[in-house]
Amino acid sequence: MAMQRVAVVLLALVTLSASSPGCFTNGEDAGVVPPEDLAVSPSQLVGAQLQSVEFSASSPMNVHVPYLVLDQGTGLFTNGTILHFDSSGSQTIEMIAPPNIRSAFFLLGKGDEFAASESWPIRESNQSWEEWFESEDFQDSPYSWLEHPVLRENRSGFSAEEGSLHGTGLIDGLSAFQWLEAFADPDSGYNERWGPFTLYDATYMRSVNYIEGYLSGMGWDAQIHRYWISDFNYAVNVCGYKTGTMYPDEWLVLGAHLDVAEPGSPPGGGTRIGAHDNGAGVALVLEAGRGLVEFDHRRTVVLCFWSNEENGYDGVDMWIDNIPEGVTITNYLNADAVGTNWPGYYTLVVDCIPNYDDEVLGDQWEMIRMLEWVGIQNNDISDALQLGREIFNTEGYASMKDVDSSDQKRQSISVHDSDRGRSDYERFADQLGVVSVDWGSLTGGSDCYHAECDTMDTMIDMMVTDNGTGQQNLVESFDLVSWWMFTAAMVLDESPIYD
Repeated sequence: MAMQRVAVVLLALVTLSASSPGCFTNGEDAGVVPPEDLAVSPSQLVGAQLQSVEFSASSPMNVHVPYLVLDQGTGLFTNGTILHFDSSGSQTIEMIAPPNIRSAFFLLGKGDEFAASESWPIRESNQSWEEWFESEDFQDSPYSWLEHPVLRENRSGFSAEEGSLHGTGLIDGLSAFQWLEAFADPDSGYNERWGPFTLYDATYMRSVNYIEGYLSGMGWDAQIHRYWISDFNYAVNVCGYKTGTMYPDEWLVLGAHLDVAEPGSPPGGGTRIGAHDNGAGVALVLEAGRGLVEFDHRRTVVLCFWSNEENGYDGVDMWIDNIPEGVTITNYLNADAVGTNWPGYYTLVVDCIPNYDDEVLGDQWEMIRMLEWVGIQNNDISDALQLGREIFNTEGYASMKDVDSSDQKRQSISVHDSDRGRSDYERFADQLGVVSVDWGSLTGGSDCYHAECDTMDTMIDMMVTDNGTGQQNLVESFDLVSWWMFTAAMVLDESPIYD
């Protein structure tokens, strides 16, 4: 039953990865719509931007648009749409073109049977468009497809080696990189966020106040939540809220912990800056939030930055204990120790819980499939996802988190369920039964895990590859994850995934 549900939920995410020129059709089948019967304008879409796109048909057809589409009537996004043409004519929609693939793909069908959403085919979630179109299943189907160019603008004033290729759009990796670069600067005043452990920890509160101001400036209803833990210490979270227009008492939450490992923390003895763990997670949630706050949502969207993750989860536990009466949490998305991963030589680990059998991939198969779809919707990562699936099945979760295998130069992404989660998202799954996700990467296998060398310079050094600078790859990684979180939140706003 879960597989049937995901087929409906993810209809609009039958997404993209191939970029071969021109268009393809099963021309031997007389019932197939010739791709030349559909024209798309403008002639080149702008990647990572919301834009008006006109579809002009010269014959009857149905066009499946597998991207985020803004419904003009409700002002809400849908996860794709189907355009019906009973005869020739034009229709215009508002859609977000993919940020990191040079083509958009549209499926064409003919006849009433293709007007129903469940009639359209679904490709494998970690399969590229190219693989799917070349498969026997698609070759034998009564569908054709149209490929249309997409070009993302470069950020002016920056070189490709500095991240200009991922520096424009609704959200972008270069902005996240620049935010973390400033926040993690040794002279920024936001370091040594160890707690807080005292009545008033000046460094920690300086960071909290800064985040509150940053959220308010973006348009969130920013709030600081202070909870007494004992006579000697307390937990302080900072959260941003955007009330839903249809289901305000259903909350979709994104979060990251703001504190860093205090002195004496194993295995590295603690850190002052914590760029990777967890300044990067904070930066990526903020960047996803920069896009989310621009639009209305069905459900209330919440961004929270937790205290005390490194010493007992007090921040998230207290927030959960104080959820207002009548409010339910639909899903939770987390970022912790992420960034030094694909396209570098470390695995991007995307963990989905609750998990009931650590030896079997699939307790949260519906969420796994959605996340793989969303990842491929925006980025050319099908090979990385397939390699990540292989590594998980043959070497296990620990090989990606606790072993530095960068010398193998594998570029992999693993989306899975596992019992190994060690971050705030565990609390949503364990205490509320909420299906939760974490984006993370190498921790225990890094010499700088909970150590003084957890700095931006270390992250940049770790991300150097044979064909890219450390900054270039780190910016691309930040772009990948921030867009992944943004798009997943959009999907889950329309259709939450329950355990």
